[in-house]
Amino acid sequence: MFIKKIMRNKTTIQLLILILTMISCNKIKIPVEPVKVDVSYDSETQKGNLIVDGKQTFKLPSDSMSITIKLTEGSHTFKLNKEKEFTEFVPKEGGILNLNNASFVTIIEPYVSQTIENSYGFDPNNDTRLNQHFLIIDSTVYYYKKDTLQNVSDLDIKNAIAFSKKLKGTSAMKYFEPKRFIAKEWNFGLNEDFPETITEETSSIAIPVKGTRYKRKVVELTLFKLYALMSPQYFVVRNLKDVMESKEDIKEDSKKSSRQMQFDK
Repeated sequence: MFIKKIMRNKTTIQLLILILTMISCNKIKIPVEPVKVDVSYDSETQKGNLIVDGKQTFKLPSDSMSITIKLTEGSHTFKLNKEKEFTEFVPKEGGILNLNNASFVTIIEPYVSQTIENSYGFDPNNDTRLNQHFLIIDSTVYYYKKDTLQNVSDLDIKNAIAFSKKLKGTSAMKYFEPKRFIAKEWNFGLNEDFPETITEETSSIAIPVKGTRYKRKVVELTLFKLYALMSPQYFVVRNLKDVMESKEDIKEDSKKSSRQMQFDK
């Protein structure tokens, strides 16, 4: 009985050694799920074919500015038409292959949530009185209005900027400088729209408190600027210098808010 037990243990150990040896020799390949990569390009000058790893070819149509492909995590080679081949690393979260060297930003959309994540620390994605969402790009402030009827003064914007510096970021919106590959920090990509409703997976730190959470979608900077200027119900667009040099004070802001409330009635 004792000898049989030793033999079984020996067989088990030999089997484990064999499995580890095969894995180290890459004879057993663990399947890797591909991730989404948005390819941003100039539809006039960069239309054609994108060749990945010398074998996969993706069509870049002239009637679009981006396509979505799927690649595994790791280094890949890319070749656009007859241009020089280059290599980029695709992280596990995916991102944007930025062929046209564009800038991007994340815009936000509020959703009602039954739980609040990260309850033990500040999370800009949770809607609280503290977090104000804005971007400063090329000396221009793009301030997101939580309420379409909200009256936003220069003092409100100055306070939001000061508070954001103090907490090192209170806005769920973010600006991405031009890079060949931009790692994903958003929920919805270039070719995805905000859904009407969402279903969230909760973690052990989630607490059952109903509230509002923001989801983020990435868009090209030029499109965002146009959208912000054409949507005064959602954004206040101001020159940063004008905001910081404003002489408005709290009393004046209070008067403006009262007048706005009377007008809204």
